[in-house]
Formats: sequence, C-alpha cells, structure tokens
Amino acid sequence: MRAVVVTTSYPVSDEDPSGHFVRSSAQALACSGAEVHVIAAGGSVLDPPSQDGELVVHRAGGGALFAWPGAVARARESPLRLLSAGPFALSVLARLREIGPVDRAVAHWIVPCAWPLLLASPRARLEVRAHGADVRLLLGAPRVARAAVVGALLRRDARFVFAARALLDVLAGALAPEQARALVDASRVEPPAFDLPHVAERARSLRGALAQRPGERLAVVACRLIPTKRVELAIEAARAASPGLRLVVIGDGPERAALERLAGCGDGAAASAGDAVCGAVRFTGALPRREALAWIAAADVLLHPSSHEAAPTVIREARALGVPVIACDAGDVVAWAKDDGGILVAEGTAASLAAALRTVASRRSDRAPAPAP
Repeated sequence: MRAVVVTTSYPVSDEDPSGHFVRSSAQALACSGAEVHVIAAGGSVLDPPSQDGELVVHRAGGGALFAWPGAVARARESPLRLLSAGPFALSVLARLREIGPVDRAVAHWIVPCAWPLLLASPRARLEVRAHGADVRLLLGAPRVARAAVVGALLRRDARFVFAARALLDVLAGALAPEQARALVDASRVEPPAFDLPHVAERARSLRGALAQRPGERLAVVACRLIPTKRVELAIEAARAASPGLRLVVIGDGPERAALERLAGCGDGAAASAGDAVCGAVRFTGALPRREALAWIAAADVLLHPSSHEAAPTVIREARALGVPVIACDAGDVVAWAKDDGGILVAEGTAASLAAALRTVASRRSDRAPAPAP
C-alpha cells in the first residue's frame, strides 16, 4: 500500500517539538507495511525528498506562515504571511503529481491540507484529522463556506478523525442538522499518537541541580508563549500559592517580554532566546523536545492554564511520565479528569490555580521523578 500524509507541521529533527504527533502517526502507518510519503510545510518545493526513517519527506514551502509559534500568531504579526497559503497548496499539488497514485491519503488539519487531496487524489481512501486550529478557523468562517468545506469532504466519502470529542461536537453544532448527522456518522475521536524518549536520568539531574529544601515544589509550564495559553495566570498563581514554589516556563513566543516583566524582571529586561531568571520564575526559552520532557518529568506538577485546546499533548505526556496536572477547562480536559485522578481542573483564574497548587505535595528529590518510558 502507498500512502501520503499532508501536513503544515512536521519536525525537522528528533528534538523539534513541532508536529511530532504527525510524525508518530505517519510512523505507525509505515509500521503497518505502507510506503509512506509525507508532504510538509517548510523548505522549498525544489528541495529533493529526504528520508526520515521509513518515511519519505517532501517539503512544500509555506514556511512564512506555517511555522513557530503557529499560523494564527504569525498571521496576526504580519497578515501578508497569509499569502503563503496559496503557494503552499500549489506546491502540495506538485508534490502529489511527483509521488503518483496512492491508496490512502491523510490530511492533518481540515484546512488547508485536505483541499489538495480532494483535487489530486480522487481515488485514494481519504482520512482527515482535525486538531483544533482548523476547526476554530471553520467556526469563524461564514456559514456557507463552512458548509461547503465539510460538504465537499463528505461527498468525497472522507473519514474524519477528531483529536477531541469537544471539537466534533462544536463543529457539528455549527452545521445544518442533516450535514451534522452525516459528519458524526463519518467521524471518530482519537487523540493524536505520540512517543516518549527516555528522560528519567536527565530528569533526576535537573531535579538534583535545583538543590530544593524540604517541602519546596517545582511547577512547570510548557507551551508557546501566546495569549491563549494564559501563562500569566500560572505566574500569578505560583506567586500566590506559597513562597516554597518554583516555576519553570518552557517555550518562547511573542508574549515572553510581557511575561518576564510580570514575573519581576523589570521593564528594562529584554527577552532573550535563552534562560532568564525572574525571582522564583525561570524562563528557559524554546528547548529540544527531550529536554522539555525531562523538565516535565522532574516537576511536582504541570500547570496548563490554556483556554483554547482540543486534546493537549503536553497533558498526556505529563501523565505518561507520572506527573500530576493542573489544567483549565478546554477541549476534552474535563472528560479526561473524570477518568484520571492525576488531572485536576481549576477555574481560569490565578486564585483557583493557586488553590489547586497548594494541594500538590512535593515529590522527594532523591527518588526518580517518573518511570522511564
């Protein structure tokens, strides 16, 4: 079987956190015996294909829009970047012609990735995976446009895979009843696959280097520093929770300078790409994925105050590492918490998060912070 995966997010290395779940999904497809080609944003359509294990990766440009810290944030910063979407779609079509006929086609994100497959792979079994930003984009579109997109995919007999039940429910709720029923019938809910490298030894090292006193606790936030992640609530909550709490903020983005000022670095502090220590808050900047996971494994708790989510991978990674999570209601988080006592849902206020933080006990620094995955 030959398969093609089209995505706007795909890692450029093992340590790149971008789109690692897309890679895991494609690798699972390859493990089933398929010859898998991945068409991903970045690079140029003129770049030769590269080998990523059993996967063949074809770059299709569009990096001006489809790159860190996300297409929405990049478009807000410079609306002209939206013009990259058209050339990206055309490059995907060119890559599809080069690859030739396939038996199965997978689009990660309904828009823009499914449209080239509708045009260029009419006979392939089509699977469309919705992750969150694509559904929010459809919800913000005119009703007639939203119906046209979903209708075209349904007529093509596409099967939909939603990362979270909440995504399916909200999109179906924004469609006419007949189309909504057809969408539900053609859909299933499946959180994205992910893999975990071995990080226990590095986590022990990070934990030991903190030289924590008895009773001190470590909280970690790991995300892009953009408004919807609400990292300011984590900083305010950590400050209010107790003087024995340290907070490590992993990630970078346009909100970093404001967050550093909130944490106490002062108006003159310039946000950098690396470490910055502001009182009890440490900003690491963007880290390789393995190092970020090691910090999570070293923590007493992961804080995730984001307001816009579907099936946040970082929460699932923390729980796989044995780390408790305090999160706000977004996507399927509340449903997960009903089945997992290690996830505590707090209201989206600093006071509520601080109250939840006070209930988290410190894990002993002389113990492995998490089992090696």
